[in-house]
Amino acid sequence: MLCVKIKVTRFLNRKVVWYSSRPSIWNCLTTLYKQSTHRKPVLGYKRENFFTKVVDLAQDENQLLASFEKNTSYEIRRAEKEHITTSVELNVEHFKNFYNQFAKIKGLGLLNNSINHYDENLVITKAEYDEKEVVMHSYIIDKSLKRVRLFHSASLFRNVADSQTRAIIGRANRLLHFMDMKYFKKLGFIEYDLGGYAMDTKDEILCQINKFKDSFGGKLKLESDYLPYPMVLISKII
Repeated sequence: MLCVKIKVTRFLNRKVVWYSSRPSIWNCLTTLYKQSTHRKPVLGYKRENFFTKVVDLAQDENQLLASFEKNTSYEIRRAEKEHITTSVELNVEHFKNFYNQFAKIKGLGLLNNSINHYDENLVITKAEYDEKEVVMHSYIIDKSLKRVRLFHSASLFRNVADSQTRAIIGRANRLLHFMDMKYFKKLGFIEYDLGGYAMDTKDEILCQINKFKDSFGGKLKLESDYLPYPMVLISKII
């Protein structure tokens, strides 16, 4: 279980608890439970299904690559030949700037300082092509559960008009996922969570994201998000 305290205002903190076995009814005012293993209603919370794809990192690297769809394995090998490099990024502010460029193009919410509260439980990786950063990932890590979860993924290929370069950036993203899996595997993690799966969606973009995640194999997993009712009511008012 991972617990993170996030400052909302000067006098108010919000707690986010990941992978809890069961939410506590005594925390129903300000505590959000993400991806709990509990599946039943809990007094004081609104429960929502959370589906995700989880890749088994206990496999050896050859088995891992073989579990991917054939085209994904091909794209990864091709990316390696294109001299795309991957590494860990230590500068959180730099990642926020990169992600927010991506978010503005996509019309997504911008990252704020709340990500800083994850501290040592946050890992950022990146892929570079032609000495330029083209893809970045952020992860939440739970060392006790040996589980790593994709938190954010950003690429700037939408700013690129050249179709060949766009394709290279797409391959860089696949390679970065694979290299991240190998990196976390070496650190002793056994589960690679792809950060959510839009079950039964009809949305075309979400279907494409699902298809991308499916290409890495893994198993579909059902967990629960528990939202405190005060938080739900405030969001409706706002």
